[in-house]
Amino acid sequence: MPTLLTLLEIPGIQIALAIGAFQMSAAAKANPDDTGQTARPIREIIHELLTSRSMLLLVGGLIIGTAVGETGWKPVQPVFEGLFKGLLTIFLLEMGLAAGNRLGDLKQAGLFLLGFGLLMPIVHGTVGAYLGSLAGLSVGGCTVLAAMAASASYIAAPPAVRMTLPEANPTFYLTAALAITFPFNLIAGIPI
Repeated sequence: MPTLLTLLEIPGIQIALAIGAFQMSAAAKANPDDTGQTARPIREIIHELLTSRSMLLLVGGLIIGTAVGETGWKPVQPVFEGLFKGLLTIFLLEMGLAAGNRLGDLKQAGLFLLGFGLLMPIVHGTVGAYLGSLAGLSVGGCTVLAAMAASASYIAAPPAVRMTLPEANPTFYLTAALAITFPFNLIAGIPI
């Protein structure tokens, strides 16, 4: 399932970043004085998306994990099961604080962001559960696949957006993922 999660996140993050980068470039081209940004060639945007640190880490992790297999995992297992969990906790706390500090901007985004953050997990979770049942997964397997499909990218996407689209408003992507979708999925989404 962690491999499947990574395989689901890679195209999802790439598509979201591409949409954002192309939109910001088009806005800069249409109104160069308003945005303070310059229009970027499509080739440059695509190169940046394919070679970003987040994508290289996700794809590289899959390749390395496949290459080293179970025996190669054993020597580094204590690092990822001990130190990594602590660092991940600190990272998530920092992201939660950033989202919490910006909850006031939720008014600016309007009800669309709130509705999207609540409705899409139900839609995607339902599709995930249905596809899991078609694939012959157990009830538990369908539940895990549905939860993954319903989730926002809480760990990989925020740094990817921060690096690739620094001009994007972090209020919206942090608030949507960490303050709306994440608690909704824990409280209601997974039970649904």
